[in-house]
Amino acid sequence: MFVAKRKDGTFFSLLDWKTREDVEHLTKGEQFFCPACHRTLQLKHGQVRKVHFAHMNDSCNASTESETNYHLEGKAKLYESLLHSNDKTTLEHYIPSTNQRADVYMERENQKYAFEFQCSTIPKSEFSKRTRLYESSRIKPIWILGKEKLGNIQPLMKFSPFQWQFLQRHTPRIPPYILTFCPKTSLFHYIYPTFSFNTSTTYISTVTRKVWIDNPNYMTTPTPSWKEHFLHYKKKWRYVYSLYKPQHYLRKYCYAKMNIPLSLFPAEIGLPVPSFYTIHTPVIEWQAWLYFDSIFHTPLHSIIHVPTVMQNFKRRIKNSQITIRELPLIKAGSYEDAIVEYLNALVSIGALKRETPVVYRKIKKELPFSSLEEACKQDRIVLEYLMHIIQS
Repeated sequence: MFVAKRKDGTFFSLLDWKTREDVEHLTKGEQFFCPACHRTLQLKHGQVRKVHFAHMNDSCNASTESETNYHLEGKAKLYESLLHSNDKTTLEHYIPSTNQRADVYMERENQKYAFEFQCSTIPKSEFSKRTRLYESSRIKPIWILGKEKLGNIQPLMKFSPFQWQFLQRHTPRIPPYILTFCPKTSLFHYIYPTFSFNTSTTYISTVTRKVWIDNPNYMTTPTPSWKEHFLHYKKKWRYVYSLYKPQHYLRKYCYAKMNIPLSLFPAEIGLPVPSFYTIHTPVIEWQAWLYFDSIFHTPLHSIIHVPTVMQNFKRRIKNSQITIRELPLIKAGSYEDAIVEYLNALVSIGALKRETPVVYRKIKKELPFSSLEEACKQDRIVLEYLMHIIQS
């Protein structure tokens, strides 16, 4: 940490001084205390890490993590960047009502912000708890992932369950994004997921900025660069992945109830939807459950009720066949949006007709496949037709 309290109650910030010599001169003989737990701090001024304060026993109720040099550097550069655009910015601000110490705190236009520059993995429960505590005091938490955790930002990324937690969306008007900050360049990277095949492999678009912006409305146009990759993945899913042990129950259910092998599932299963990120289960799997439960056996020209589809889907969630992502920073949208988007995608390719917001009608029967080659060919036809509709 960089900010400590003196005996007289005043605060001392190490970032106010340029050289180690200045710091050593000004702190000589002084005692410093933690603003949160009031325990004695010691000054660390080695040659490897930035000069900083540390608890004598490395324990504090307001902080459970030790700080790496990357975290110290990032926090300092983040503070400098935010201070440049707003003078109501405080480094390591302690919030008594929640017993938290924000890396950087800001007040702007009647809004309070707590910036958390996260460089180490913390438990999901801790992430959610800290988020809720800030929100309970009407402070908007801004979680920023250290760019070091992501490595090189490329069009195709692999996000861990921990990194997915950083996905944020505060209003329906903006697309969801993951915010990262690089101390070396002092740049913010807004990463927008555009489509995921499985639990981690995700295509993205990205916007880089020198300043932080709340609710950035960077409506980047998703590129179809993932199309061939996804068709290859879908082909492999039919030939290989459908035979894997995790698909045992779906495979058994498909053969027993649909009377077809899972490898020959309808081409209408596995369509891109905007709210894909809300569901952890891969797109082919969750759409297979939905389609088999609510559409496959529906007679031609019969209606499909959205509440019934939702009920069937929730049963699969309860039985752990479908997993929903826990995204504490997503304040607009839910997995139910992904379900409706999928039904509307089926409308776009001519499989369903939308009659009311909660009623669809089945207007096209699934094509029976006699071979995997035939199924893969239809996969391409369906996906290309859907993308043509979306882009037109």
